[in-house]
Amino acid sequence: MKKLHIYISVLSAMLALAACHKPEYKIPDEGSVTIGFTSFTGKFLDDDRDENLFKSETDEVNHIITIVFPYTYPANSTQNLVEEDLKKVKVTANLDPGCSIEPGILFMDLTKDNPITVVNQRGDRQEWIVRGEIRKSAECSVTSYKLAIDGTSGIIIDSKGTISIPAFDPLVPQKAEIELSFGASITSSINPATDDCDYDAGFKFTVTAQDGTTSREYTVSTTIPDKLSSGMRAGSAKILWTVKLKETYKLENPLMMNSMAVLKDYIVLNTRNEDLLVVSRKDGSKVGTITLPFLSDEAHPNFKITSDDNDNILITSLSAGVGTLKVYRIKGIHGTPELYISCPTGYYKALDKNGNEYDALNQLGRSISVSGSLDGDAVITIPITNGQNIYKFRRWTVGDGVLDTEFEDVEMVDEAITGAWNYACDVIGSDPSNPKADYFVASYAMISPGDGTNNRAGLWMEGSTNRIRCHSPYRSVNWVSSSADYQEFNGGRFVVMNSANGFTWGSDDIVYMYDLSESTLENIAWSCEPAIYGAYKTIGEANGSQTGDCQFGGVSEDGYFMYLYFFFTGGQMVAVQFDCLDI
Repeated sequence: MKKLHIYISVLSAMLALAACHKPEYKIPDEGSVTIGFTSFTGKFLDDDRDENLFKSETDEVNHIITIVFPYTYPANSTQNLVEEDLKKVKVTANLDPGCSIEPGILFMDLTKDNPITVVNQRGDRQEWIVRGEIRKSAECSVTSYKLAIDGTSGIIIDSKGTISIPAFDPLVPQKAEIELSFGASITSSINPATDDCDYDAGFKFTVTAQDGTTSREYTVSTTIPDKLSSGMRAGSAKILWTVKLKETYKLENPLMMNSMAVLKDYIVLNTRNEDLLVVSRKDGSKVGTITLPFLSDEAHPNFKITSDDNDNILITSLSAGVGTLKVYRIKGIHGTPELYISCPTGYYKALDKNGNEYDALNQLGRSISVSGSLDGDAVITIPITNGQNIYKFRRWTVGDGVLDTEFEDVEMVDEAITGAWNYACDVIGSDPSNPKADYFVASYAMISPGDGTNNRAGLWMEGSTNRIRCHSPYRSVNWVSSSADYQEFNGGRFVVMNSANGFTWGSDDIVYMYDLSESTLENIAWSCEPAIYGAYKTIGEANGSQTGDCQFGGVSEDGYFMYLYFFFTGGQMVAVQFDCLDI
């Protein structure tokens, strides 16, 4: 009996203790209660386009959620959506924590009202309607303006609605070649696309959007906008166009396209062991091909290509062993390939980090860059990619249009370079008239000390000593940099380097543009959005060679604009414009 009393006492104490620590449910504060969701999205079935994701607008007063679809779909096509297309759409709700929807949603007929109940964190219930709407575009911008006779491009300042024509002398009345936002049209009585307009007097015209309601007026004059004192305008980057390589050019071997040559009006794309593909710089559309007569002669006759500043194309063969490196030259897209450089490759005596001698192989042709013009002064560089911890490149010079066939093997001697660049390296000079000037290196070499697995970086090398002057911010060991280019613009100096993702996971596929005005590679003036333009995102395949290319397209004749082109193997090609306007 005594034990029973003890058990009852202990049990009572435990119950009392449990009662004291019973959690108390707290009703959320009024300020923390939400409507229950942030947005809804719609998606068509059996459509793998990136643009197949449509956002919603929320009317909190009338409790209406409208998923908005474009009138023209796919974008910039001749196809238009109709009500029937919205009969069965996959709908996804982005709910706040602790909230729910009744009944559960998966597919909806968005041609009608779909009632749902949203339950918020406090258990409050609200009735909502989900519906769809096909809406015409409200974009009404002038995206390009060029005089038909003079060929002068107008400087468009969209925020002010002005188009300035750089002209120091009077202009004859003339028409203009004009590009507008998709679906937009010129609706004013003055139409510079069809009328000979007086630019010296100035005029105005109106652009109306596809929706027929939204419009913008532009004022055209010959006033010349001011330039910045030096360099480019921050935030001026404008993506002019993008193309999906495999889809647009119907490529059979998209993962073999590895490099490009950027000419005045064209971009020439190289796919190993195939003829060259020529596309327009204006919009990326296919123009034609360049036939290579030597494709059957060697195993790797056109491994990499590049271009100089004067429409010359250089093509390397790949010398993977003892043999001969061949570099062909083509003068413009209508030129004929001519053997330009021929030099032996093979083994040479080298020292490892411990001072031990061994036979190293000169493997050449996996990369090539040109600074300057082959018709004037130029420096040609080809890295030696032998997979060893040897940091060498071969260099040729051109003076007054004459190639010096005596090459120089240049070795970078900085002890901070501690890992082999394997097969990924590019070297670009900064002065076509001075081979001893500073140069820039994009590679997979490891840079000491690094930061954990972030131990890769672009290099600014001192030309007189071949030692590191500075390096870019560290990048992950997972990504590979294999392309670099150099450009001077409005008194500023810029370098671009790529960083490719070779997997079907992860991110990167980025190009970085560095502003050298402060004598450092720390200042990233611009970089593209990561994980968008590579093979993984575009075709769902791995860019196993981790290749791609980036190259400046020079500066416009008036000096206001600088252009950059880049692509990742198997992914997309992108054209970007920068300006130096003081606005």
